[in-house]
Amino acid sequence: MPRIDLEKCIKCMKCVRDCPSDAIDIDKGTINDTCIHCGHCVAICPECTVFPDEGDIIKLQTTSVSSNDFKKLSASIRTCRSYKDREVDEKTLLSLVENMKHYPSASNARPLEITIVRSKEQVQKLNDQTAQQLIKAIGFITSPIIMPILQLLAPKLNLPRLNAYKKQFIARQSPGSSQVCHHAPSVLIFHAPVTKYGMADADANIWASYTSIYANTLGLGSCFNGFIVTAMKRSKAMRSKFSIPARHQVYASLLIGHPKVKYTNEAGRAKPSVELI
Repeated sequence: MPRIDLEKCIKCMKCVRDCPSDAIDIDKGTINDTCIHCGHCVAICPECTVFPDEGDIIKLQTTSVSSNDFKKLSASIRTCRSYKDREVDEKTLLSLVENMKHYPSASNARPLEITIVRSKEQVQKLNDQTAQQLIKAIGFITSPIIMPILQLLAPKLNLPRLNAYKKQFIARQSPGSSQVCHHAPSVLIFHAPVTKYGMADADANIWASYTSIYANTLGLGSCFNGFIVTAMKRSKAMRSKFSIPARHQVYASLLIGHPKVKYTNEAGRAKPSVELI
């Protein structure tokens, strides 16, 4: 639990007023077990008298990133599917994970664990096993028996296009091909214990999104990979082969590497629809 140094506390009450769970008794200097470990009390204390349950207090510096800077950064980040044949060093990979402690969480439970696949052999194995799962799943949906039924029940699925994609995918599949992992040197897998009320799915996508942005500032490219997530969810044996703990589920996957190409233009995209209520 966070703790309060009452000897130095000036009783400004900022921590009390900002606590989302009313967990702080400033007169007694205690924080009760309704605390959700959000860290607001540590972050807001002007005298640094509230100490975190883990780590040190570090004074924040004024950020130099303007809103225009962030807009330019967002426009410059694109999915990377073409990587140099170059490893991402261990120090850089661990820095990506280290920075995750700053990212928000949907429920403050922060149950996520990260598995990094980084050897060529293991990345290729991940690619091949995911491809097998993908072909198997699409093959079932587009089978002569199932496809006519689904076309009646779900005409918007565009099954002919899916069937054509399956044929093209199989035609390109060969030893050493990398249609899933695109020869990325590293793959980050976000996973957590399965619970009825957890929000690990949201947490994983939040953390993967922030990691993608941070990776870009380090000169790295990234690619969200839903194929790996789907394959891991379908196959307990596959999770076991990549050391995902029992009773864990995979919620996000991110390819990471040094991009082979550089994009110089902002590509136009449709804005999401919006309704002000």
